[in-house]
Amino acid sequence: MNDREIWQTTNLNAIKQRLDKVRSARPGCFFVQQSGNQYIKVTKTKSTITLGFSDSFNSPANLIQSELDCDRPLNLKSLYTQAMMLSLVWNSTPQRIYIAGLGGGIIPLVLHHYFPEAVIECAEIDPAILQVATNFFGLKLDERLSVAIQDGREYLAQQNANIKYDIILSDVFLGTGYSPYRLATQEFYELCLQRLSGQGVVVVNLFQDDAFFADKLLTIKSVFEQVYVVLSSKMGNAIVIANNGDIRQKREVMAKAKNLANRYQFEFPLAERALEVKMGTQLQEYVPKLEKARVLLDDFPPSDYFGNLPAVNPAIARTGGSRFCMCGSGKLQNDCHGQTNLKIIST
Repeated sequence: MNDREIWQTTNLNAIKQRLDKVRSARPGCFFVQQSGNQYIKVTKTKSTITLGFSDSFNSPANLIQSELDCDRPLNLKSLYTQAMMLSLVWNSTPQRIYIAGLGGGIIPLVLHHYFPEAVIECAEIDPAILQVATNFFGLKLDERLSVAIQDGREYLAQQNANIKYDIILSDVFLGTGYSPYRLATQEFYELCLQRLSGQGVVVVNLFQDDAFFADKLLTIKSVFEQVYVVLSSKMGNAIVIANNGDIRQKREVMAKAKNLANRYQFEFPLAERALEVKMGTQLQEYVPKLEKARVLLDDFPPSDYFGNLPAVNPAIARTGGSRFCMCGSGKLQNDCHGQTNLKIIST
């Protein structure tokens, strides 16, 4: 074994050891914590644990955010997380990675393992999620892996302009499936572009049935020259990959994904996700509403965008009155959910 292989073997054993207490937990839901009007739930089925949200203490989770196999923690079980790893096709040797939205921390866990040279920075708005990721999903913070309890856009904007990221991943949803508006606008993606390295790539997790999916896709296309979408009938998510690099042909994407899978011996089928990449004229075919879509701008949100805006835990809201509200409305905490638990705000 070389030094890298020795480190990775040691690291994998450490991850599994941190998962021992979860592995010995009883089947079913073994952790519940309220967050706003939602309940964070961690459930175990055989060797698999899931992080999900539900509307009440006793009801099952209706939105699954993360899924991990305690026996094979590096095997990304969720198809959308596998698809997000296709970012490596466009930058296979990342030195600096930024992730907005933590969930169970499975993607940073996997990237930290396979890329020991990379520094990984994450931003997560809900401190309860970080506790879940470190207590139950094997995530451990160190000098290469950090998590800021902060709005994802706010964190990125505050970084030194000289800091450039090779990969930026945006995977931000609150308990209702609500995606913050400030992380969907042209101004946000312009910020991402400013923070990217020359060969940098942005990857965004969206929902295919989102009423604003076409608008969000067009907004990304308004900033980046090359846009690719991973779409599959097996996956309710749509993973958008964007950069300003050379155009990749489908066969090149597939070949690079296969080479990456062989080089790193990934435990998940990266090459299968490459088969689902749509690009060029295919986007209009698979997203027919794209032709009539509109670019989303900070100051002009669609009047119905905030229709499923979730309530926010008042205790959380009170801790950050001078910061942007975690709902993503663009208002300060004290002007939004710091004052009330409204489910719908005026625009």
